[in-house]
Parts: sequence; C-alpha cells; structure tokens
Amino acid sequence: MKQERILAAALAMLMLAGCAENPDSDIIVHKDMEKLISAAQQTDNSKADISDLQQHERYTAEFGNESLRVTVHANAEVEVPEIDRLSMYRVQQHRFTQEDCDRVRAYFMGDAPVCDLTETKNIVPRARIAHNIELAREDIAQERARFDSDPEYAAQFLKVLQDNGEADSLEEYLAQMQAEIDRDQERYESAPVTIDYTAYPSEGKLERNADRIAAEKDQNGFWHQYCQDITDGDTLWVCTEDAKAMLHVQNSDDFSNVIWFSRSPVGFTDLGSYIIELRNLSELRAEGGLDTIEGETCTLSQADAEQKAEEALQALGITDFVCCESAALSYPDSVNVLNETDGAEDFHTYARPCWILRYCRSISGMPIAQPSGTKQSEHTEKENYIEKLWPPEMIEFRINDSGIIQFQWNAPLEITETVAENTAMKPFDEIKANAETMLPMIAANEIPELSTEISIDRVTLSYSRISEKDDFGKGLIVPVWGFYGSKKVTGEDYYDEHLSFDGVQLALNAIDGSVIDAELGY
Repeated sequence: MKQERILAAALAMLMLAGCAENPDSDIIVHKDMEKLISAAQQTDNSKADISDLQQHERYTAEFGNESLRVTVHANAEVEVPEIDRLSMYRVQQHRFTQEDCDRVRAYFMGDAPVCDLTETKNIVPRARIAHNIELAREDIAQERARFDSDPEYAAQFLKVLQDNGEADSLEEYLAQMQAEIDRDQERYESAPVTIDYTAYPSEGKLERNADRIAAEKDQNGFWHQYCQDITDGDTLWVCTEDAKAMLHVQNSDDFSNVIWFSRSPVGFTDLGSYIIELRNLSELRAEGGLDTIEGETCTLSQADAEQKAEEALQALGITDFVCCESAALSYPDSVNVLNETDGAEDFHTYARPCWILRYCRSISGMPIAQPSGTKQSEHTEKENYIEKLWPPEMIEFRINDSGIIQFQWNAPLEITETVAENTAMKPFDEIKANAETMLPMIAANEIPELSTEISIDRVTLSYSRISEKDDFGKGLIVPVWGFYGSKKVTGEDYYDEHLSFDGVQLALNAIDGSVIDAELGY
C-alpha cells in the first residue's frame, strides 16, 4: 500500500518550491558530490539504512519561527518503500540515436513516407499572411481612434516617435503601418495557398545542427533561426505526406533531449518551441469555447489506456518505467490545418479529450520522483545571454478512443555507475531536526504584514536526480525525503493563491540532510 501511494505522489515532487534567501549553512550550501558519495558509503553507527527508516510510521510536531511569521503543523504518515536497500547511481543524459528514432517512427508511423518539416517551416502560406494583415488593419483603426479620442495620449506617443526618429507626425506613423500592410498584400498574392509536403521527402535521419547551419546560405532559414542556440545538437522533424502525424527529435547539451510524436485527424501539432517542459496536469485543461475535432472521443477506461501505453513501451524496448500520474481531461492543441481547410486557415486550436498518463523511471521497484524539479540556469557571459535546461525525465502518453495521439519522452537518463550499493542515510531524527530548522526559513515571506502557515500531512522517501551546480550533463540518483502538505500565505483581508500551494514544501537529501533546491537541481 505504501508503495502505491509513493508512486501516486511521484510527480507532485516536480512542484517543489525553491529556497528563499537562507543563511549560509551546510544544510544549504557546499553541495560537494564526491563528499556526498563518501557519506553514502559510510557504515558507522551514526548512519541509518532503510530497515531503520522503515520503523517510522508517523511524524507529528508543532514548530515555527515567530520573527519570520511562520507556523508549521505536522501530523504526517511516513512512507518508506518496502524494499531491502536504496542505492546511489551516477547518471548522464542519454542522447537519442538513429536507432531510437527509427524504432519510434516505425511503431507510430509504420512504413508511411515522411516529409521534411525543416524545409517547410519557413514557408508562409496565404492564410497566415491574411491573418497578419487583418490584425495590422485592426491596429491602425484602434490607434487612429485613440489618437482622436485622447489628445494627451496622442501627444505623448508623437513625442516618443520623434525622440526615436521614427516619424515626424502621427499621420506619417500610420502611413508606415499601411505601407507594411501593402507589402504583406504583395507577399499574399505570390504566397502558396497550401503546402505540398510531398515535394520535401525525408529519409528520417537525425541531422547535426552545426553541419546544416554551415551549409545553409539563407541567414533567415530554418537552421539559422530555429537551431542557432543548439548548435551542439541534432534535429529530426518530419511529418506524414497527409500532414496528420508528426515526429520531432532533439538532442542538445544545453536544452536537453526529447522525442515527440503527435497525430490528429485534421493535422499535426504545431511544435512552437524546441524547449519542451512537462507542466502540471492541472494547467493543461482546455478553457471553454474551443472546438472539438469531429468524431474524437475518450470513453475508454484508465485500465485500457494504460494497457495501450504499456504495449507501446514494450514494443519500443523501454523498460523499468511505472505510471506515476494520470488524468482524464481535454487539453488545448494547436493543430496545423492548412491543407485540411484548403488554405482557408493555418492553425486551429482544438480541445482534445484524452487520458494523460505519465511514466517515471523505476529502479528496483522505486520510482525516481524528481523532487529536484527542473534544473535551469540563466546568465550573461561576455555580453551573450546563456540559458541551460535539464528537465526531469518523464514519458507521457495522451490516449483516446482512436489510440495514442501523443507520445513524449523528456530528458532520458543513462545509469553509468552504481556508486553505493546500500546507501547510508541520516537517521530520521536528524532529518526531522533539519526540517524543523529549514521549513520556516524556506516558507518565510518578505512582506511584513503576511503570515505563513504550513501543514505537513505526508513524508515520503524516494529517489531523485541531483547534480553539481554547473553540470547539466551528469548527476547522481540519491534517496530524498519529501515533506508534503499545504502552504497558506495570509494577511488582513489578503490571500495570495500564487504564494499558497499544495505539494512538496521541503525536500531533504536523505544522505546528508541538505535541502534540495527545485530550480537549481542540487
């Protein structure tokens, strides 16, 4: 029973809030991975193994910090996996190979010929230009109306135009906007109505981004524009000849690796960006008013959906994954419908009913719940903006009555070494002491008028991936304590739903008791 609850909670660990400003402490800083490995290998009496931790069934406590205006109530079930040991592993990101691509393509697309979407990405059809023209005309009408009705706004706007050397009068500015529309109208006349995807056949091979950028003469072409930030990686982006199924594969040291298949009766999903993050399921529900695709339904049971997903995993040779989150809902999907509508419309957003099933990796029956969240770094280096991302590994299926309509595998892991067979961990009393020190500090709010109340109702032990501060390619799988519950931030006549949330309030490394920061990933 405990194991089932740990599996059901695994994905909630993704939502762990990051640390607030905290004092320098070994609980927060000095995350030396080799020192951590040494601690995991110790066997002295000051350490605990999993059999010791399995003796704890409940955690109750009342504590807080009056100066920080934080109170914490803990009345929690302690959930420790019923296994004989927890180990520590070195891991690295697995780059998708051509064999991976071929296997996924064959399973989901069969032997259907595919077309190169990297060649068609920059083709602008009439429907898209017409939409832009319509929006531009609305902008002109709105600006002219506001200039006429609000002289003060008009005067301020004109001053900005003159200071920036853009126009000497409002009429000149509006004439410039009209000239843009006229140029778009000329493009519209020569633009294709639909796209003949069969004119761009593909062998379905991964392409090295750096090679394609070097060979591309057009600085505004796909490879320069779409892949300029991932020159280290590989890309495959194809669709079927009828443009109703799409396969996208990306390898990137900085932005992680992903494989994504989608299909619909009317067109393929608009990818939009090469950075794909798994959002909380509660954020995926489609708002009312969206169209549905005719004939698309989801009446199958969760058990039947899981059977389809697990048949796919088996056929793809993907083992040791368990379902850790599920929901039946309709999600918004932006679909390329250009050819389906004979050029009348470019993209259309539908509400698509389905089961969403998420699978996380399991090691010896224990899921990697990922309380470290998404490891992300942003900084400027020699006037260049640098961003790096390492999301948690997850496989996601979207399944309805027609079968699998979407498959996504984020950030696959590769275990390279077992560094501790039977990990030595902190006794639970020390973990509790660290939690009671750190929870008030992490939960504290900087606004003096606000108070924070934390309620902890579950404490779980599971695996997570952590890594060195600046390392986005290698990490460790370690046991981590997750303190689940609710956080409420209130004041007189005040409640902030963004600061208040249900989920993991604190994650502590089970080996040394240090805090796992959700954004930093260590």
